Amino acid sequence: MKKLFFIVLTIALSTATMAQTPVQKETKKAEMKDLQQDVVKKRQEKKEIGKDVTHAKFKKALDERKEKRAVKRDIHQDEERLENQGVKHPVAKAKHKIKAEKEEKKAKY
Repeated sequence: MKKLFFIVLTIALSTATMAQTPVQKETKKAEMKDLQQDVVKKRQEKKEIGKDVTHAKFKKALDERKEKRAVKRDIHQDEERLENQGVKHPVAKAKHKIKAEKEEKKAKY
């Protein structure tokens, strides 16, 4: 009776683990695309902040800095989510993809 119970328990646990669906590639691709857009947005914010500080517009620079920090938090959340899905170094990969896309655009013209 004890052996039968353990066999049934083992079958139930193995069935439950097999029934879980893995993360789909479309989800990873969408997350990577979102991360790329966040990285680009962060770079643009950084340039704007530098320009404002150069022209002594400190209040505007502080407001933009808050926006930049929000984008940075979003990047960090996306990075953690992608790492949990199995993507290694998602921010670095996003930066490489952005650079490759820019080079493609330059090559077209």
